[in-house]
Amino acid sequence: MKKILLFLSLFLPLTFFAQQTKMTPVQIAERNKPGTVMIQATFKGTVSAIKPEFDTPALEALAQQVKQQLEDEGKFNTDLFWNIYIRSFCAGIDKYMMKGTETLSKELNTTMIGSGFIVTPDGYVITNAHVVDENDETTKKNFAQQAFQQILDEDAADIEKTMGRKLTEEEAKALTDANSWYFTQTMEVGNIKKEFSVVMGISGDNGKIIPMTIPANLITQGAAIPGKDVAILKLTKKHTYPTIRMGNDKEMRVGDQVYVLGYPAVATFHPLISEESVSEASLTRGLVSAKKNMKDGWEVLQIDAAITHGNSGGPVMNEYGEVIGLATFGSIDYQRQAEVQGMNFIVPSTIVDEFIDEANVKPAMSDISLVYEEALALYDESRYKKALAKFDEVKGMNASFPFIDKMIKDTEKNIEKGLDKEPNDMTMYYYIGGGAVLLILILVLLLRKKKKG
Repeated sequence: MKKILLFLSLFLPLTFFAQQTKMTPVQIAERNKPGTVMIQATFKGTVSAIKPEFDTPALEALAQQVKQQLEDEGKFNTDLFWNIYIRSFCAGIDKYMMKGTETLSKELNTTMIGSGFIVTPDGYVITNAHVVDENDETTKKNFAQQAFQQILDEDAADIEKTMGRKLTEEEAKALTDANSWYFTQTMEVGNIKKEFSVVMGISGDNGKIIPMTIPANLITQGAAIPGKDVAILKLTKKHTYPTIRMGNDKEMRVGDQVYVLGYPAVATFHPLISEESVSEASLTRGLVSAKKNMKDGWEVLQIDAAITHGNSGGPVMNEYGEVIGLATFGSIDYQRQAEVQGMNFIVPSTIVDEFIDEANVKPAMSDISLVYEEALALYDESRYKKALAKFDEVKGMNASFPFIDKMIKDTEKNIEKGLDKEPNDMTMYYYIGGGAVLLILILVLLLRKKKKG
């Protein structure tokens, strides 16, 4: 009998409470936005590079080739000529530019943006290695663009004068990217100093989410793609941090839903969006498109959820709201030098776990996040009075916890409207009675089994 009771004590809690429940996109966002943060990596130093020069004969040959092609197709016009000419120049810039003789030096002070998420109550943060790496190709292009912006602007102005019109936005970006890349081929960065910080949203006046910047130390770092692109930071400020649950990517199948949180630059720093919105993460979703192997043999997941610059290092979650990977890299149409959406890749959580173990980090949910989850679960069941008590408990633990004022306000409104659906005594009686019946049935079956034995 003691064995039966022991079995029941172990089995029943698992039966009733350990079942995972799939979440809606709204639920995943509500639970994981607080623990999703923006990473800022600031680099200071000296940048030097050899100023490139144009290969005039090669450019003249390109112009003749584009002109002849359009005339043969019977659709020559000046605007189309310049558009194709510029795109062809940018796509093959190493054919049309060559090393000059002049060396340029500039002071560097630039900040790169990425995404990340908190996995422990004391503030360990996961992100991509390339977000914090000064040798990453994108980072180096950013260095060149900032340091040599004056030269890039002068080149663009010369081209506009020759064309007799302004560059389109697409043409200007292509030229800047191509010229910046060429500078990186001879660029050297000296006396580099790196500083890292994390920006997280906290509740401000009137429930608005405002940014709080916290310095961070780099704990461990892998290598940018094609390496294992993972880094771990540690926040330096003592604080009650919101956290996110780690999951297992091995359980994911092609066709499973995924959800991405992060800070895509085009949306986060959109000129029409207010500055106070900067610290709120954006949610996108999609499917697992494939499981692919990197050249070194480790597996990555291909997803069709939209990600772009700034999303790097952000959490990718399954339908249970658990992190199964990091948004890491996308695909490029090298002919157009443009991102191809729907063909993105994530570093899986099994690779992240390698770095977590190496750094002796123990992922765990913070007490405040657990209470917040309880409150949200009650809110989703329209049990607003009990949800309000839990939200108040969260606010008592940390008055600036992200979104807490908004959730309290929404909950109070629902209570005022009479929408609370707390089960009455009769309903609770049925719940308890149903549970008792199930207990009795299990006990009877076990006793019969014991007699037969």
